[in-house]
Amino acid sequence: MTATQSTAAVAVLIIEDNVDSAESLAHFLRLGCGYTVTTAYDGVRGVRAAQAAPPDVVVCDIGLPKKNGVLVGEELIETLPDRPLLIAVTGYGDQSTRALAREAGFDHFLCKPADPFEIERIIEQHLAERGHDDHEAD
Repeated sequence: MTATQSTAAVAVLIIEDNVDSAESLAHFLRLGCGYTVTTAYDGVRGVRAAQAAPPDVVVCDIGLPKKNGVLVGEELIETLPDRPLLIAVTGYGDQSTRALAREAGFDHFLCKPADPFEIERIIEQHLAERGHDDHEAD
């Protein structure tokens, strides 16, 4: 799969406490996909960032400091004007964590280390299903 080129940027918020992981994914999504990307390094800051500038997509760790990703997902669904695509990316791959994420409203669940091309594929598929005509898959 190759990265796509867009004419209008999709807003992606990455909420991840591992700064290196967050920044490397942000770099890929900005340069490789043309998305507008912001990062937050804990759950409280992630919710604030989403409320200040509602994203189209949230890539969220589950094991976050200050507010875990399950609570972040629930709060974003309840408070944002438009529901973003929610992608959980976590080191907790057990069935109970998957169930909690699903119940919180996450659309996808990926175990770390998540392939950035898989994240791109999920986002592009979501955009295609919603008829977002500013993006085209290669």
